[in-house]
Amino acid sequence: MNSRGDRLSINLIPRVVGALVLCALCLSVLLGRLWYLQIVRGGFFRDRSENNRLRTIFIPSPRGVISDRNGEALTRNRPSFNIELVVEDAPNVNQVVTDLANLVGEDPKSMIERIGSQNKRQRFEPKVLLRDVSRDTVALVSSQRHRLPGVIVGSAPVRDYPFGNLAAHTLGYLREISSERLKTPTYQGYRAGDLVGQGGVEASLENYLRGERGAQAVIVNARGTKIGEAYFQPEIPGSDVFLTLDRKTQQAAEEALEGRKGVVVALDARNGDILAMASSPAFDPAVFTGEIPKDVWADLTDPKQSKLSNRALQGAFPPGSVFKMFVAAAALSEGVSDFSERTFCPGFLQFGKRAFRCHKHSGHGSVDLYSALVQSCDVYFYTVGQRLGVDRIHHYAHDLFGFGEPVRLEGFDESEGLMPSTSWKAAYFRDPQDKKWYPGETLPVSIGQGAVLATPLQVARAMAALVNGGKLIRPRVVSKVVASDGRVLEEARTEPDVIRVLDIEPSILAEIKRGMLGVVEDKRGTGKRAALPASSGIRVGGKTGTAQVTSRESGIEREDHAWFAGFAPADNPRIVVVSLIENGGHGGEVAAPVTRKVMMRYFGVSEPPATEPIRGAKRTQRQRVSNSASPVQVVETTR
Repeated sequence: MNSRGDRLSINLIPRVVGALVLCALCLSVLLGRLWYLQIVRGGFFRDRSENNRLRTIFIPSPRGVISDRNGEALTRNRPSFNIELVVEDAPNVNQVVTDLANLVGEDPKSMIERIGSQNKRQRFEPKVLLRDVSRDTVALVSSQRHRLPGVIVGSAPVRDYPFGNLAAHTLGYLREISSERLKTPTYQGYRAGDLVGQGGVEASLENYLRGERGAQAVIVNARGTKIGEAYFQPEIPGSDVFLTLDRKTQQAAEEALEGRKGVVVALDARNGDILAMASSPAFDPAVFTGEIPKDVWADLTDPKQSKLSNRALQGAFPPGSVFKMFVAAAALSEGVSDFSERTFCPGFLQFGKRAFRCHKHSGHGSVDLYSALVQSCDVYFYTVGQRLGVDRIHHYAHDLFGFGEPVRLEGFDESEGLMPSTSWKAAYFRDPQDKKWYPGETLPVSIGQGAVLATPLQVARAMAALVNGGKLIRPRVVSKVVASDGRVLEEARTEPDVIRVLDIEPSILAEIKRGMLGVVEDKRGTGKRAALPASSGIRVGGKTGTAQVTSRESGIEREDHAWFAGFAPADNPRIVVVSLIENGGHGGEVAAPVTRKVMMRYFGVSEPPATEPIRGAKRTQRQRVSNSASPVQVVETTR
């Protein structure tokens, strides 16, 4: 019996061992699987688990408000609604998007492409399908959510412009950040779909205006419906920006430009504050808050209109006769002429075999500096310009008054303009015959033609230096930046930022200023239409300009650019206003009244009664100056 039991025990041993081995193998497989799931793939499944239970909703921060110098909001925020999709909650993304598109009347293909452009977003993070939709669309989508799995309605603040396109080029606009910018270190921390400043103050002060987004973790069920909240991190609003612009003055400038291509720049002559900077035609920055129709985009980018270009900074134009003031300063400082020297103007200056004509065919007769400025006599300035030579004109215009060098308005793209010289021409042209500066080329330069190009803001800055005692001041458009908690983060200094003090005798500046007052007040003056009503007691000085332009495409001459650069009051100038009407005609007839309107609004002056006579400028015909003898072609350049 014992032997039989022993044999039975011996027979069971392999079976037990086999069972144990099998159990061990099963346990090893189970442990291996657990190790793989919990250790190797633990992070993945933990993320899936948490995201199926917790959803993080990022809360956009309200962008800082941009206000004028008096605290009047030029931009503000309003609530908006977006239609968004959580891709992971949609069993069939294409079908859901198609159903949604048909529901709201959109193109399904473009909405699917929109999803693809937001691949940088994290899992379970909503992707924006429609931005800034109406309340009717919100109600329609909400009522059909049962058949649109994954579709949600989100909210976000968007820019609102209470004055429409007022100061659009200065303010800039917002646009969804591009994939290229997301890759750059400058935009670290941004996410696909974020709005970012484009141009103007919106771009230059992006870091202040944007604020910090908040986050909210909500608990959802299997259907994606919110059933609770885990935590909440509030957003931090962006900082508010106060500009030097004066809303009323800016509005007057834009009203005066309505229907025209041109620029108005108003500058505080004492400290460089930009009071108005209007560029026409303008654009409505609100169109960039949503999808831009193709026809609207085509209109915005039409090169014939250049609506997105800030002409005050990016437009470089021949300044014409407004340049004569600076040539006069150079001539008097260098002693090539004096206050009393008289030049006879028969209507032309014979130079070699060519006659350089004055705008007055019959001539001005015998003129001194004062009458040459008042009547804008070309022959007088041909004469003193010939004596100076182009390099001395360049020295005063560039090295003292800042022509041909950037204004450096912080954060703004700008053209440097052009102030020619012999060294410039030698470096610019390739042909050895074209590198030489010919004496005949200096004559057009002396009246602001030839190769001379300037931006309206450069002219305003130089004009301010003439009338404020000789201080070339850096213009500024930002007054201060205030954080949401009231802290002042940046503030413009009380004293002006003086670039340089002009090395010009005060008596010379006073004589040129007297001539500019005569341009408006003298019965022979070319700028009488800039005068304010006599009842205001405010005297205006300035200089007209009528600049010849030639089409770059065809070489055909077009209607002249009309300029007027003015200042007021005469005794203690507070404001400089430069007006330019592209292809407008004569400066005294077209641009001077524009400057007058801006000054009237700034000083709070009303139009006189109809019975009070208003002095008007006598219409004169301006003969274009031919530059055929010069290898430098007169062109209009917009950069």
